[in-house]
Amino acid sequence: MPVGRTIYVYEHDWLAVGQRVGDVLFEKRHFDLLSVYLTANPQCNYFSLYNRRVKFSHFVGVIMIGDLSIEVLPKSDAHEKGLDTWRDVLLEMLAISFQIRTRTSTRADIQVRRKSVLETYIQLFIDETERIFREGPVKKYRNNQENQLCMKGKLVIHRHISENLVHAERFFVSYQVYDHDNVFNALLSQTLRCIVSLGISAELNNRCKFLLEFFPECSSVRVSEKLFQRLVYSRKTERYRQAVELARIILLNYHPDLKGGSNNILAIMLDMNHLWESYIYYALKRAARLSDVTVSVEAQRSKPFWRHPGNYDMRLRPDIVVRKNPGSESEEVLVLDTKWKYRSDTSIGDVRQMYAYGRYFGARNTFLLYPDRLVGRALDREDGFVGSPVIRKEGVFYKTLAGRELSDEKCGLLFVDLLKDNRLNKEVGRGVIDMILL
Repeated sequence: MPVGRTIYVYEHDWLAVGQRVGDVLFEKRHFDLLSVYLTANPQCNYFSLYNRRVKFSHFVGVIMIGDLSIEVLPKSDAHEKGLDTWRDVLLEMLAISFQIRTRTSTRADIQVRRKSVLETYIQLFIDETERIFREGPVKKYRNNQENQLCMKGKLVIHRHISENLVHAERFFVSYQVYDHDNVFNALLSQTLRCIVSLGISAELNNRCKFLLEFFPECSSVRVSEKLFQRLVYSRKTERYRQAVELARIILLNYHPDLKGGSNNILAIMLDMNHLWESYIYYALKRAARLSDVTVSVEAQRSKPFWRHPGNYDMRLRPDIVVRKNPGSESEEVLVLDTKWKYRSDTSIGDVRQMYAYGRYFGARNTFLLYPDRLVGRALDREDGFVGSPVIRKEGVFYKTLAGRELSDEKCGLLFVDLLKDNRLNKEVGRGVIDMILL
């Protein structure tokens, strides 16, 4: 565990100065540091500050303020399950979310070995960096300019004249070098140095120091969002993608104490809506491989639906598109939109969106998927499959310009039981596949 103390809160909770959570006190200096962070990052929407109070949003993760860590956990209708249960759920969702970005179809399960959100991020990064180190850090060509005692490469005339006016034995030259000094290795090296400064557990700290001792020396790079956006992955560097993504999250959210103290701030937060979508997508991909029916699952597939007078397209992008018997005459398309909402009414905007999805993706059946099985039970006591973690409720659109006549286009509601034996339910995907293919 990180050195220091930890406060656990749920998303959308309040935390006031002077409030004691367990045996940990939230002090005014912590509030002031959060204010400093928000001033430096005005676009931050992880939390809002009021009069000596903090209001957390729908982001979950960890905010490390000097010697204090604040872990923001998912908020559910089952708080009686306790902090340990929802911390484990968050850790498993985080691990799944990072794994599916590059290896969705190759990992059947995720083993979470830590009980800290911060250390889960760091462990994932170290694991990826160690894998790259074992395979061998990538080498790339780079241009180098310096004074040499022999002619090598191209002579840089203006620099040669200004630097070697009284040194006829020297040449200021520009030449190419093939070595490990490139932006990919530099980002991993800087992230390792950042982690060492955080004061994490001895095990992870020692692993970082070991990697730094043998990692190739690289020039420092100025970290910014634009730097990561400009990165171009090739066949050789594709294996860096996951580690660089984790490095981006750590480096862009780390604010060292410039006065040389111990009040460093690190905020690593993820949108709970995106985590929920990632988890459902992972569960469906896993279930599709085991299904007796040929099923394909696609995430974030988009189609243009309106041409703007400014000569650009606006696009529809549903969360998940499921195809039964893809490519055949009997192909059936179903669209899912995940909603991380508890005990809330279905929004008219959500239903309108599903209507558009159905029309443009050729789906007769669309579904809004919620993480609350209890609401499904309250709507109707008939559960469909006995023992299924999913409840399906039908909703039907009216035919246009046809009075009160119902069409065959539907927008159903799926209510998912997120927990099983106080752990993240890994059978949700099978339950959803069975329900939507009825």
